[in-house]
Amino acid sequence: MILALALFACTPDDVTDEPKDTAGDTADTDTDPSTGPGDIHDAWVSEGDDISVLFSAPPFAYVRIEATFNADASYVVTTTDGEGATADLTGTFVTDDSTNPGTITLTQATPYDATAVGIWQVERDTLSYEVVQTLPDYGFVPPTPDTGFGSTSGPGVAADSNVQIYQRM
Repeated sequence: MILALALFACTPDDVTDEPKDTAGDTADTDTDPSTGPGDIHDAWVSEGDDISVLFSAPPFAYVRIEATFNADASYVVTTTDGEGATADLTGTFVTDDSTNPGTITLTQATPYDATAVGIWQVERDTLSYEVVQTLPDYGFVPPTPDTGFGSTSGPGVAADSNVQIYQRM
């Protein structure tokens, strides 16, 4: 049942294998958390201690997760496990940044149809992210802006085990 906590994240379609040159960027990445959750549209990476307890342990055993949220509301997430096997998750997403943290609903198209709901917040170059699969329904309760990060609940899920931290790529 823990497998039902599907991992969702995104990668913009203009991302290449080249390092991102941010020298001329004028985007404000110094988000004031009192004014909103920030801007999720970018390429993100999670590895090492940033990977949630849930996804760093078996049966997932991820060592790297790349996620990109594109301006066209599509996403791509690539997971890599300890043996080097990769998997891609793709779909679309809708965010609401009227709350802080913001809310997100993801409609996954591959590798299977699913819906996930959760919260997110960007501060500077760090994305805090917690979502849980709600369709198909396996009995998990997603976090909300009111319950905050670390509040995913359901069968076999410990508090704070589903919070994912990403760094801007």
